[in-house]
Amino acid sequence: MLGGAAGARNTEGILAALLPWARERKQVVVVFDGPESPGMATRLGGIEIVWSGSRSADDVISKRIAALGKTAKSWTVITNDQSLTRRCRNHGAKVESASTFVQRTNQPKAKSKAARSAQAAADKPLPNAQDIAHWREVFGGKRRDQ
Repeated sequence: MLGGAAGARNTEGILAALLPWARERKQVVVVFDGPESPGMATRLGGIEIVWSGSRSADDVISKRIAALGKTAKSWTVITNDQSLTRRCRNHGAKVESASTFVQRTNQPKAKSKAARSAQAAADKPLPNAQDIAHWREVFGGKRRDQ
């Protein structure tokens, strides 16, 4: 869950930045301060968009986390607000700072072992005639054209 007044000033930018990351998650909720923006959807891809209305986004996030009960431990709240951090942790959720989240999500994904192996094979130059002749001599292989 994300929230905060600063993010509400650039809703489209926040949502655009979250879309690639959200595709890999089961559920992403973004909470913006204030009344619902006219014409703004309540879902964008895998992102649920919530507006706090007359309450603060922090209060909405805290109440949603509290309502999760034991499953709150599977949620991570992204915030720089220390009060919200304490409230969410008290309900069992993990908390990450916005700067840590941005840094982590902007890192290139680690390649799997199979992808690294395929890349290494693709980067290897093809053997030339001299290489082939050498290895035939080493392994005693017969030439096909003989």
